[in-house]
Amino acid sequence: MGPRAFLTWLLITIAMVILATFVVLDKPTANFDPVSRKPVFADLRKSPDSVSKIEIKSRFGSFSIERSDEMWRTPDKFGYRVDESNVRRLVISLSDMRYIERKTSRPDRFSRLEVEDIDGEESESAYVRMTNSQGEVLAESIIGRPSARFIDGAVSGNYIREPGTNNVWLVSGLASVQTRLVPWLDGNIVSISAEKVKKVTLSGPEGKLTLVRKNPKKQELTLEKANIKAKLDDEKVNSIKRAMADINLEDVKPKKDVILLPNARVAKFLTFSGISITAKLQKLDKQNWVIFIAKYEKDKSHTKDVEDSSRKKVDEINKRVKDWAYWIPSNDFDILTYKLKDIIKETKDKSS
Repeated sequence: MGPRAFLTWLLITIAMVILATFVVLDKPTANFDPVSRKPVFADLRKSPDSVSKIEIKSRFGSFSIERSDEMWRTPDKFGYRVDESNVRRLVISLSDMRYIERKTSRPDRFSRLEVEDIDGEESESAYVRMTNSQGEVLAESIIGRPSARFIDGAVSGNYIREPGTNNVWLVSGLASVQTRLVPWLDGNIVSISAEKVKKVTLSGPEGKLTLVRKNPKKQELTLEKANIKAKLDDEKVNSIKRAMADINLEDVKPKKDVILLPNARVAKFLTFSGISITAKLQKLDKQNWVIFIAKYEKDKSHTKDVEDSSRKKVDEINKRVKDWAYWIPSNDFDILTYKLKDIIKETKDKSS
């Protein structure tokens, strides 16, 4: 065989090997049928709505979530409410899991699949246990990392280990377990969109700053009864207008456990429909704490429908916030505690 012919056959052989490799890698697990495979947590799959308690443990600590009065709460944060959508997502993820194949039983390899014991300093695993109101276990597992295996043409699979054993499995479905408690908390505190803001008053020991909009069509907040000609920092003024649109939380405590001092700063937002939100803010032990109070302020321009709707909204807000103090991020706290000098670019006396 001549050199040219040999090179041709060599190239053909290499191409066939590469093609065969891609076919094998892309092929789903042999005979994988997600419907016929055995569910990992059969009791949970039969009755996902019966879950009444979820326990989560990791190297970061442990916490539990419990259903009470048709609402999910956590006793580890004084019974504060938990975002139900996060609970539902985890329950569905575990109830949908089905066995694919058994994996390594060697403990020295568990860390590769992130199914090692949770008490290791660098452990990435998460222990999850779900029970019903009778205390019966519906699901219990050490959840590891997602798999890179192709199943039905998509990357979908998780490694898990049965607690107290060396039984490791590749299962269908993905389960992302949040091992920190705060992200589980319901972040719905107050929400006043920027376009509804009519007036903002920020006050403290040094005085009061008031910004207003004459009508909803006017976008800019301006100084009320200003005694100075001032050029406002538009970016900072807009950040004030948006400040109540989405308040995040770093932590939460019962309001009775957070004592604000007389010099606490106050931020008051009023909407065109008469919804008033007052935030009392103070930094305590390097933490930015705030309590909220909602009221309805009647205006002669309000129709009965507007008044009824606003009063209902006020009642909903107070029901959520009346018993709680919130630790909010520094950026939110800074905006709500701006002073006049913080939002002015330059000033000029009227008399000049």
